[in-house]
Amino acid sequence: MEKEFEIRTYGKSELAMMYAPELTESGARSRLRTWFKANPRLRYLLKAKGRIFTPRQVRKIVDEVGEP
Repeated sequence: MEKEFEIRTYGKSELAMMYAPELTESGARSRLRTWFKANPRLRYLLKAKGRIFTPRQVRKIVDEVGEP
């Protein structure tokens, strides 16, 4: 039984790897950046400082691209 995805604070690499577990950490982060560049509603996240996504940012990502 799979664990349900939880909206909480995630490290950027942690969340990226959840969306692309088949890639390396660097590759997964790159894919996430590509998605953000392509989506005007997520583009603001490219400028987010730090190494985390807040629960509010995670909710926005999930609303736009779905759960990992």
